[in-house]
Amino acid sequence: MIHRFLWAGLTLAIAAPTSMADGITHEAVMPDVHRAVLQEHCLDCHDSSTKEGNVDLEGLSWVISGNIETAERWAKVLNAINSGEMPPPDAEPIADDDKSAFLKDLSEQMVVARKLLSDTGGVVTLRRLNRREYANTIESLMGIRPDVSVLPDDQATAGFDTQGASLFMSSDQIEQYLASARRSLELALRPQRQVKSKTVRIEPEDEYTPHYAAAAEEMRDIRRRADEFLGQTEKPAADFGFLDAYQAKKQRRIEWLPLLEDYLNRPETKSGITLIMTIKQGGYTKVKLPMLHESQDGRYTVRVRAAAYPDANPRLHYLEFSEGYGTGRTRLGWRKVSAPLSAPQIIEFSFQHRAGEKKQIWIHQRSHQDRADKNQATLDMRINGIGTPPGLWIDWAELIGPESAEDDDESPAAQILFDKPSGLDDEQYARAVLARFATRAFRGEEVDDAYLQKLVQRYKANRSKGQPIEQALIDPLSIILASPSFLYLVEGQDGDRDEAKNESATSISGRPMLTAHQLAIRLSYFLWSAPPDEELMMLADTGKLLDDDVLRQQTTRLLTDKRADKFVRGFVYQWLQMERLGMFQYDGIQFPTFDNAARESAGEEIFQTFQLILNEGLPLQTLLKADFVVINDLLAEFYGIENVDGHEFRKVSVGPQSKRGGLLGTAAVLAMGSDGQRSSPVERGVWVLRNLLNNPPPPAPPNVPMLSRLDGEVLAARDLARAHQEQPQCANCHQKIDPIGYGLENFDAAGLWRDVEVISSPGNYRKRTKLKEFEIDPSGQLPDGSQFSDFQELRDVVAMHGDDFARGFTESLISYGLGRPYGFTDDHLADVIMNNAKDNGHDIPSFVHALTLSSAFRSK
Repeated sequence: MIHRFLWAGLTLAIAAPTSMADGITHEAVMPDVHRAVLQEHCLDCHDSSTKEGNVDLEGLSWVISGNIETAERWAKVLNAINSGEMPPPDAEPIADDDKSAFLKDLSEQMVVARKLLSDTGGVVTLRRLNRREYANTIESLMGIRPDVSVLPDDQATAGFDTQGASLFMSSDQIEQYLASARRSLELALRPQRQVKSKTVRIEPEDEYTPHYAAAAEEMRDIRRRADEFLGQTEKPAADFGFLDAYQAKKQRRIEWLPLLEDYLNRPETKSGITLIMTIKQGGYTKVKLPMLHESQDGRYTVRVRAAAYPDANPRLHYLEFSEGYGTGRTRLGWRKVSAPLSAPQIIEFSFQHRAGEKKQIWIHQRSHQDRADKNQATLDMRINGIGTPPGLWIDWAELIGPESAEDDDESPAAQILFDKPSGLDDEQYARAVLARFATRAFRGEEVDDAYLQKLVQRYKANRSKGQPIEQALIDPLSIILASPSFLYLVEGQDGDRDEAKNESATSISGRPMLTAHQLAIRLSYFLWSAPPDEELMMLADTGKLLDDDVLRQQTTRLLTDKRADKFVRGFVYQWLQMERLGMFQYDGIQFPTFDNAARESAGEEIFQTFQLILNEGLPLQTLLKADFVVINDLLAEFYGIENVDGHEFRKVSVGPQSKRGGLLGTAAVLAMGSDGQRSSPVERGVWVLRNLLNNPPPPAPPNVPMLSRLDGEVLAARDLARAHQEQPQCANCHQKIDPIGYGLENFDAAGLWRDVEVISSPGNYRKRTKLKEFEIDPSGQLPDGSQFSDFQELRDVVAMHGDDFARGFTESLISYGLGRPYGFTDDHLADVIMNNAKDNGHDIPSFVHALTLSSAFRSK
């Protein structure tokens, strides 16, 4: 058992072997053919006697993977030549062919060396709960979802957020965990008061119309005063409320008054609110529901009576629900309104308000991340004199809740405090509470008396200060939640309560096997990102979980449980590198339909598609090419697919000529292969190589020279990519990457189909003009020489690499599930998983079962 107060003694098991169990040594070696390059161009300044810049290449081993120091020195050589820093300008340059060959071989061998030197040899590193797992675990313990915004952002590390070597811990973080635990406990143990469910109705014409009318009158008054001042010369500007003539002229130009007057003149605004865009009123008209405070947690329902203007932009026929307090807003979801003004419809939307939060729900029109809606309104004003016509009208809105809890025993406090048994004094009761909570927090690990006594002493010290029992318990309870046995997934070599049941068991590799309880914990955090439930722990208590059939049954149960959504989202998001979807801000004028709603729905499509393939037992390779998509009404409109009604995601058939069906046709993947303005054949090609073909290119070299000679030129994407290939250090990789990206060039930066690439001038949206238009050539080839002439053929040839795709998925699954980088020692395990999946039609559960039943998954 790890001592929970002595953090300085906590160490991680790290190994870096360079050979497989069969004794065959794998090495990364720079070919001897390149010795002449170093001899002729480097050793004059960097031999053992000169060592200019303290760099000695004469004694450099050509076995790059020999050790970290050697690999680092070779990395410096690679970077120096890549950047053009070496050879220096006054030295003889390396011939282009020699340079290209040298960089190609060194780049490839560096990839191998990194793999060898980072390989753990199958040892699962002791690891901390990542941020997702921490939040889920706290919630399972006491029903409170903690604020984890101050905790480490584990997804910013390399690889998966389950990899122990990347989950660091510092003294500052311990304080953060203590503070987070204390806050959650204060919320869980706060005095409970019965909050009755109620319905609050907002009538917009009473809440907002008077303010809009007053604002319009203020604008008219400003204009009248400006006209009076500018129409005379006797009186000074101050008499009219202005500083000078310049301010009077500026304020007289009230562009938004016609829009506001149009709003007030509409008959329907006498009995509701029309959703429009107006800078004067804070961006857009909206309905604000009553503020929800920290103690008003629970589930709420919003009911809205609304109607749509038939001639409006279809994008504006969606209500957007958002939450926040102050300036920050989080989007909750969207609902389409199809009813006419003559027969409004009732829209319902439910959400969860968590304890400790303070927020307000807004109901408004669909929005962009940037000022696109306001900019569009300005452009529309030039045409119609008013602005963007409204899309929706709201009669009233209601907030209903909180819904009463079905079982009072499930309250947060009840999960920590239990009824005090007769015969126990306060101290004995506190001890029992702490013991039960610690055992649950430590995932079934028994708590030793010495540790428990220290917690009781903290409780007694708090009581001596006059604190009530609940308050006095918060301090020792928070210590439990900031201790290693909680924050770390401990798989110790001894001290476990069921160690004796299989103490002699070892895996094929010679490492000890996990105990039943350790296996239960690893399995639940793999598939639920949360602790085991009661059934799993019961099977661990009896040791039955160690039986292959029982383990298979439990793996199936966990995969089919709704909590497996945590696996789908946690694994898929990182496997497919979906963080790029939110990395760029799209120009709303250039991409008017790719707003917040479309972007978030595009990401959801990926998760929902994977979930459907998992649920229906379809082959994993369905992700490469399919005759269906998994979309909702909003995404269907974005794709131009008809007859899809409702916000729920569902399976929709598409024809053989459809551009959608498979990852390559999804807006999310295509948008990730752009910079928010232009599509990028390079980014898209790299993504395909890495995620679909399992053939990742070497990392991009640092300090690549800029193509300054192209400044000011407007080039098609293919021509721009070809220019990069003129650099020797870039050519090898780009010749492999770019031809794949060309096949996706018919999709713009937002993932919509186009027949030509249009380049517009940058700068102010009001003055943007088309500069050039390029025909798109979508032909290209894969690294193996497979050629394609268009997108459909690209998708077909990629789909023929289903085994490569499955292999990449397998390697990622191993890394995510075992909490460490995939290494060459895992090749045999990957082969076993692949064979098992092939025998079972490549359905996703077969991959998961083969991993969880493996010796690697069940070993320490």
